[in-house]
Amino acid sequence: MQIQVQKKEFSIEGKLRAGVISDSQLSPFANGKVNTYQRNLIQSLKTLKKLQCNLIMFAGDICNVASKYAYRRYKDAFRLVFGEDMPLVISVMGNHDYYGAFSARKLFEKELGQKPYTHYVINGFHFIGVSPDCCSLHRAYSKVTDLLDKELAEAVADAPEKPVFVITHHPPKDTVYGSDDWGDETLGAVFSKYKNVVDFAGHSHYSLMDERSYYNGTYRVFNTQSVSYIELERGKVNGSVPPLAHVAPMGLILDFGEDNIDVLRINLLDGREQKADMRISIPCDLSKDKTKNNIYNPDFPREPVMPKDYGSWYREGNATYVEFTEGADEDFVHSYLLEFSDGTTQTYFSDFYKGEEFLPRYGERKVSLRLYGVKRGTYDIKVYALDSQNNKSKSFTQIEDVEVCRKDVYKRKLAPDICY
Repeated sequence: MQIQVQKKEFSIEGKLRAGVISDSQLSPFANGKVNTYQRNLIQSLKTLKKLQCNLIMFAGDICNVASKYAYRRYKDAFRLVFGEDMPLVISVMGNHDYYGAFSARKLFEKELGQKPYTHYVINGFHFIGVSPDCCSLHRAYSKVTDLLDKELAEAVADAPEKPVFVITHHPPKDTVYGSDDWGDETLGAVFSKYKNVVDFAGHSHYSLMDERSYYNGTYRVFNTQSVSYIELERGKVNGSVPPLAHVAPMGLILDFGEDNIDVLRINLLDGREQKADMRISIPCDLSKDKTKNNIYNPDFPREPVMPKDYGSWYREGNATYVEFTEGADEDFVHSYLLEFSDGTTQTYFSDFYKGEEFLPRYGERKVSLRLYGVKRGTYDIKVYALDSQNNKSKSFTQIEDVEVCRKDVYKRKLAPDICY
């Protein structure tokens, strides 16, 4: 497998500010319809322009199925937003960018004018873009690990104490949130040789609102979430693609300072930073790194709480809803556990993935959950709160005499007006 790495050096005037996004999954069809994902990408780029990003890194799955039309939609979005004042762009392929194409890497290179494998030096920092070598969900870099190893060794030799930024589509397995299901099994062995690695990965679509979206171990990994739709872990009733999964595209901004690189989580529709009080910072000189090698903040309480009161229920048509005051946690309530009087249990995602204003943190708002998969009957229900580490509240809210007239089925919906 003959692979060439495109190597270039750039000097960007002023402060370096990099936007990191992924997973637009643009329609491959040659029609004029602008769908939700395309609109999300355009708005995301407008936000990155407004926030003065002069470098944009895209971590794969540009296309839903690889086609010249999908790539041209991608290029058109950049032209529409930036015109002639184009930032430096580093793009890598994802598994979807292999689907439907006989020569997927050649199509990528022809349409975007860059190789799928890049090694740029920008203002003294190394940025390595590594596309997967195939469409595998879990072993997509086995043919390019030697190449990656070589490029990392070169970068570290040139700047031994600086972080080396790597853009992959897949996260290394068992690192960030979602990598247990969606992680790649071939990357970790290479990355673990270099403490300098800071990897940005898409693929999972898992939410940046969860602190597990950052991994700080032998090396660092960041989720990039998605500009198309959220996907989360299986096992919840209203998932794995939760309701309105397309309404909060998010990404990262790397704000390069003299001593540190701040990593900001950004809602790409409105430009607001998310969870600014928990912002992550990476030293420009890693020999001065004082951060602990853990994912979770050990100062957080070990369990959330629920109000010790009574909730209510109501019906709309044949659908049954339960309503209760939200739970509270020092970070946020990730989901709600419902225990039914017949001994069955269900777990529902909270709205945390929609952004900071939806985080159930303070116990001030009402939560309405539509019951799915519950047989016809009358139930008493206890509602518990779960945090992102699956710690369960000791307290619960009681809802009595809930009448379900018909078993309801959750229908997974990616987004309105999607073109397939």
